Amino acid sequence: MKPIRTLVLIADDQTARFLINDGIGKGLKEVAGLSAAQFLDAQIDYDDRPGRQTGGPGGVARHGFDPGEKADEAGRSRFAGYVAEELGREWTRIKPDRLILAAAPKMLGALRSRLNGAPAAALHGDLAKDLVKVAVRDLPGYFADIQPM
Repeated sequence: MKPIRTLVLIADDQTARFLINDGIGKGLKEVAGLSAAQFLDAQIDYDDRPGRQTGGPGGVARHGFDPGEKADEAGRSRFAGYVAEELGREWTRIKPDRLILAAAPKMLGALRSRLNGAPAAALHGDLAKDLVKVAVRDLPGYFADIQPM
């Protein structure tokens, strides 16, 4: 029986790691990574909150500004796009059977919204947890409920 190959994507707002599992008992091996620092437009710049404007002399009228999309949300969204593009390239190169995502909750949502094609169809499970800084040897335990590694 052919072992099931699983591509595991672990990400946060600044870093993405791609790991492969070649079947039960094989553990995980890191195969690629990305950093928001590689993309100027994906780096998060924290702006001051918008102020208030007074209407004229004496400050009779006051109007708050609509903050729109926050800087961290914009940076996360752009970086998630780059991660999704790299996922497509890694998927083609590695040819896994299924995908598992693990990311901080907001990043997980951003990544899910950008999944398409074969990786989206092969999504086996996800974990709303930031595991970017966890050592490779310690990662399999986090995925025991999704897939034995």
